[in-house]
Amino acid sequence: MPKRSTVRVGLAGLLALAATYGLGRQAYGLFVPWFRSEFTLGLDMVGYLAGAAQFGYLVATVATGVIAARFGPRLPVVAGCVLLAVGAVLVATAQTTLLLAVGVILAGTSAGGAWAPFSDTVAERVPPGGRRRALALVNAGSPVGLLIASLLVAVTGSSWRLAWAAFAIVGLVAAAVNAFVLPSSHAPDRPTSAEHGWAGLMAPPALRLFAVAALASMTSGAYFAYAPDAAQEAGLPPWIGAAMWGVLGLSGAAVGAFAGDIANRFTLGRQLAITWLALAAALAALVAVAGTIPGALGSAAVFGVAFTTGYAFIAMWSQEVFPDRPTTGFTATIVCIAAGFTVGPILYGVVAAYLGRPLAPLASAVPAVVAAVLSVAPPGGRRGGA
Repeated sequence: MPKRSTVRVGLAGLLALAATYGLGRQAYGLFVPWFRSEFTLGLDMVGYLAGAAQFGYLVATVATGVIAARFGPRLPVVAGCVLLAVGAVLVATAQTTLLLAVGVILAGTSAGGAWAPFSDTVAERVPPGGRRRALALVNAGSPVGLLIASLLVAVTGSSWRLAWAAFAIVGLVAAAVNAFVLPSSHAPDRPTSAEHGWAGLMAPPALRLFAVAALASMTSGAYFAYAPDAAQEAGLPPWIGAAMWGVLGLSGAAVGAFAGDIANRFTLGRQLAITWLALAAALAALVAVAGTIPGALGSAAVFGVAFTTGYAFIAMWSQEVFPDRPTTGFTATIVCIAAGFTVGPILYGVVAAYLGRPLAPLASAVPAVVAAVLSVAPPGGRRGGA
């Protein structure tokens, strides 16, 4: 039964994140060429849409912390999956730039409801021995969604609307599964996040967690925004973006799903440090190897493993820092992650514009290196975090 609850909750979360994160939030860049062509969008408008979706995600993340604490995890997760479906339908049927914008923003916003509530769910419904495995399964949903998106792009080609229609179907399936699996309220014998409020979020262990999450996300955000573009600028064919995202998703899901077992065997702080150094190396490698297909795909594979396992470790660390209010603490952590994803692409773009494109990946890799240094100190209290 304990193993069954671990798999049950983990797979429900994986499906929710595949829909809202992988498809709704991270697959946007794959469709930019078609959006620009069909809707005559300039690069500035592409950036505005991405920024608006990011802002919606931030707002939804904060709202989710309040809603989950009061009503339990089912409502925000199911609402996020449904929001992805609605946004995907609007994108698939959009005939105007306005409808496209609304659809993209709703799809990106949907991710704000999906991740944080699983902290409480895992803490309440999964035995201690299976919690890290469950969190790793949930976190693996993001690369699984990217893999699905890349496969749909490969199958549908220029018929990109079909891909977004398929996104909507995935969102509805995820909503139905999570409505069945997740509890509608907190366990009666467990204090809710609301009872603790936001106290303790300024304690030193929490601040270090937030700093590491934000710094690593700066490097991650730069990679997601610019890696395919860097490969194409180096002379690779247009299909390289979808191929990189497919490799990223496949490698991330294959290894990230076992992040819980990795964390249980080794010190969490050291694993985080290794992960962030790999993240930095994947981005910095674009300077040297992005002009070759093996180099670009290899960079994506390394990034996929580092990204998926790293953020699974962050979720585990957050539960150790906030054992009595997991959703409140993880919501604050996700806000820091979102902030990093916002700043990272800006840093890359500014460096590229004023100091040259070759320096941009190197400069954007620095925050992950700093995150690695901050991670070496023990982030948690028990084995695997000491």
